Amino acid sequence: MAMARSLLKGTHMPARFWGEAVRHAVYLLNRLPTKALGERTPFEAWMGRKPHLAHLKVFGCIAYAKNTTPHLKKLDDRSSPMVYLGVEEGCKAYRLFDPRHNKLQVSRDVIFQENSEWTWNAGADKEDLPEFVKIVGIDEEENEVMLMMSEEPTCYQEAATEACWSLKELDFKKCNQEHAVYTRGKREASILVGVYVDDLIVTGRSTEGINKFKQQMMTEFEMSDLGLLSYYLGIEVEQQKSRILLRQSAYAKKILSQFQMADCNATKQPMEPKTQLHKDLEGTPIDATEYRRVIGCLRYLLHTRPDLSYSVGMASRYMEKPTSMHHKVVKQILRYLKGTIYFGLAYTKGPQEISIFGYSDSDLAGDLDGRKSTSGMAFYFNESLVSWNSQKQKTVALSSSEAEFMAATTATCQALWLRSLVSELTGEEPKPVTLFVDNKSAIALMKNPVFHGRSKHIDTKFHFIRKCVEKGQIVVEFVNTGEQRADVLTKALPGVKLAAMRQLLGVYDLQSCPD
Repeated sequence: MAMARSLLKGTHMPARFWGEAVRHAVYLLNRLPTKALGERTPFEAWMGRKPHLAHLKVFGCIAYAKNTTPHLKKLDDRSSPMVYLGVEEGCKAYRLFDPRHNKLQVSRDVIFQENSEWTWNAGADKEDLPEFVKIVGIDEEENEVMLMMSEEPTCYQEAATEACWSLKELDFKKCNQEHAVYTRGKREASILVGVYVDDLIVTGRSTEGINKFKQQMMTEFEMSDLGLLSYYLGIEVEQQKSRILLRQSAYAKKILSQFQMADCNATKQPMEPKTQLHKDLEGTPIDATEYRRVIGCLRYLLHTRPDLSYSVGMASRYMEKPTSMHHKVVKQILRYLKGTIYFGLAYTKGPQEISIFGYSDSDLAGDLDGRKSTSGMAFYFNESLVSWNSQKQKTVALSSSEAEFMAATTATCQALWLRSLVSELTGEEPKPVTLFVDNKSAIALMKNPVFHGRSKHIDTKFHFIRKCVEKGQIVVEFVNTGEQRADVLTKALPGVKLAAMRQLLGVYDLQSCPD
């Protein structure tokens, strides 16, 4: 093609980029008017609208792609020089070539220098453009979790769409309650697939079913077996005979090292009991950017550390204008992390009959600035902790029972979602979820309409829990405060009580944890 030849010669690019030049030439020709279509473009004739051209750049020009490497230091480069090869179809991203590492890359965060071009080596024509294959792995052992992962960076939107379409063509159904989960088959033959862009986690009871899935996927993609899932998105996974352990020890060490706390003295609690945090308008300001960085790192750690949810949540409320008071609290959290690096969650095999239950708790007006309360919830699949949250309530409560009532309503919404999700994954009829609350007055408000007079000032949306109780979707029961597993999600506890509640919640030291 004449246009492709002109693209290469005009930029002095090696002949090995002929394929990229042809690709970009076709892209341009589809957006240029032609007499055969009455001066319309092929794109317009096909799509029914005029094409957008503002995103087009000079083929072969230098483009600086954002460096997405985590935990960059102050003097590290924020971008890398590359060569623009055109537009990645199917998503709003650009195709780039990294001459220094001989790699093709797709990125949206790019700055262009259209009046400059790359200086190519004399022997560049002898090099081959690297091929990029989608590599996935499938485990062949029964009742185990496996990881399927693409090897090279790709366009997220296009890759995710491709993976999802492939699953649908293989008779997988997308879950209504969780769009990142796909299912196929029922009971013993069921296979579950979790999708994150083009990385897949697969589990199932049937070895034969997993092997069949493997063969079907191999007809579409080039694949290799990556074995059992052991590390995924910063979470370490240890699969034992009767249970699975999750922790983020390596990530925790990285946080401590990044913020110069690797050699700090450990402490027994992430926040001192009865700590009174507030906006501290008269306090000494600190670097807000650095404060937000450490909070962001700690928040990602909460995927396996629910015992940190309350303290990190409290510190997160003051990211706008942090002071030395708030910095002291964050240092306390990091010191606690130092002594609990190997803590995490354990998931054990339960009985065939599925049971979902949860705990709901609340403090009263713990937020000194707005006098709002903090809700805490924890839900279990059989005896394994699967969902938790610690969050400031949206409305000011006038009493402890009212705060507990609102916290229970929020927990009910989560309970219904879990109930529907489990029913969809297992194919079994949804069963009532038991919710444990340690306030008898709040339970009376949920169960007995006679008490409407004393709660009619509460926002209507919070009365949703009454309907759920009446329909039998939720069963509310009383639990003593000493056995309230969500207690650690609503307040700072002293060391001894924290250790007891932490174990009751389901957080264990996994450093030396034999099966």
